[in-house]
Amino acid sequence: MKKQYYTGIHNPSAAIALDNDHFIVADDEDNSLRIYAHTLATHPLQTIALKDVFTGDIFEGEDLEIDLEGGTEIEGTFFWIGSHSTSRKGRDRPARQRLLALTLKIDDQGKFIAHPVGQVVTHLIDALEQDARFDAYQFKQARTLPSKGLGGLNIEGLSATPDKGLLIGFRNPLQGGKVKRDKLVNGKALLVKLLNPFEVINGHPPHFADPIELDLKGMSIRDISWRKKQKYLIVAGPYHDNLASKKHPREKTQLYSWSTQSGKLKHLKKIDLQDLNIEAAIFYPGRGSHVQLLSDDGQLGCTQGFRSVTLKL
Repeated sequence: MKKQYYTGIHNPSAAIALDNDHFIVADDEDNSLRIYAHTLATHPLQTIALKDVFTGDIFEGEDLEIDLEGGTEIEGTFFWIGSHSTSRKGRDRPARQRLLALTLKIDDQGKFIAHPVGQVVTHLIDALEQDARFDAYQFKQARTLPSKGLGGLNIEGLSATPDKGLLIGFRNPLQGGKVKRDKLVNGKALLVKLLNPFEVINGHPPHFADPIELDLKGMSIRDISWRKKQKYLIVAGPYHDNLASKKHPREKTQLYSWSTQSGKLKHLKKIDLQDLNIEAAIFYPGRGSHVQLLSDDGQLGCTQGFRSVTLKL
């Protein structure tokens, strides 16, 4: 397990490999993307402000953060998704209801230049509310509750699929389970497949596959990353704040391997991530046996950077 420490931000929430030497990462506290050199534990090489890319659609300011929580690439187009959540107190945050796409090109000076692709999408949850297959998740109610409370709404994972779709991973709500000591236990995690992302960013209605429920031993999806063929890596964690108390000890991040072809879900029990709060998993081109995991260290009071581990699966 190779450990690294990057500086500049401390809340990495989603990340994508740009090539074998660079990755781009979102921080859920602002509306910027930052590019790092994979092998250099340093400040970001470049920062891209999304307000400059999506002029008139994305802004900076109090309560205007998108709360970026998931990112993935489909053939050179980079998709990013907001949490679609309310505030901690259940207040509406329309700025978080975002799915957006962009491309990145390198100019003559070696700088990455971002260009918007299509439109910023703001109605995904509206479409899920109107689809009877998703009635059990009570999205209409969920979007009015605290995002990390019982039955709240929180998106944290986004992955490409081999057929150019998107898998959207939900931290909340979960399905089933029982409430014990004010917490839901043994609920199943929700994945939603968006079948036509390129049509959606060009103004067409979204089309979804049937809901997918995964038994992650009561945990929810904190990230999902396409590894190869039909195989994915799932980062699992609690739906709640995961603050240690007398009632509830702190829960460790867990990793799962999942195949959409066989349906097999394997808990990678031998990987001990200790106190790392993993929110992003990165696979680099041609290195499918290794994954880089980024830890959101904001809750530790870190102000200078975040931790990273690279391990072999």
